[in-house]
Amino acid sequence: MKKMSPWKISLVPIFMFGFGFAMVPLYDIFCEVTGLNGKNYQVFTGDINSLMDEGGVQTANLQMLADADSRDLWQFQPENKHLELQAGRLITTYYELTNPYDYPVTIQAVPSVAPGEWAEYLVKIECFCFTQQLVPAKSTMKLPLQVTLSAKAPKEVNHLSLSYRLYQSETLGGTF
Repeated sequence: MKKMSPWKISLVPIFMFGFGFAMVPLYDIFCEVTGLNGKNYQVFTGDINSLMDEGGVQTANLQMLADADSRDLWQFQPENKHLELQAGRLITTYYELTNPYDYPVTIQAVPSVAPGEWAEYLVKIECFCFTQQLVPAKSTMKLPLQVTLSAKAPKEVNHLSLSYRLYQSETLGGTF
């Protein structure tokens, strides 16, 4: 049997270490290409008038879903379970979150849009998912969401699902 040189043996942990660092950007690229985990959605920063369609009015049904972390007792639901989106027409709606704990919590909402290949046509102008939210103890908050349908959406884009999953970012004054 042939002996492995120390040089060759030391390459294995170096390769594993480098691969571990490469996983984060590779995952981001994979999510961007496939639309997995909603990473393919648009955040709009331009002029709202540029979203208006010159031709016919494109519409799509938006199903809104909410999922609090199952280990927690948060109550989290959309104000409306279904919205009718119209290209260029801005809709403001809310998700409601109740913190039943005796201490404030900081949460981060992570969006996911399905079908993933259509996620780019759901344009978020304002979203509670853009930043972490501090929810005071024993309180209920209305979290704003402003969305529209892109005028570039093809006619076959007629339904979308927008789901949010909540994760606790930081606990202030309490422990789990």
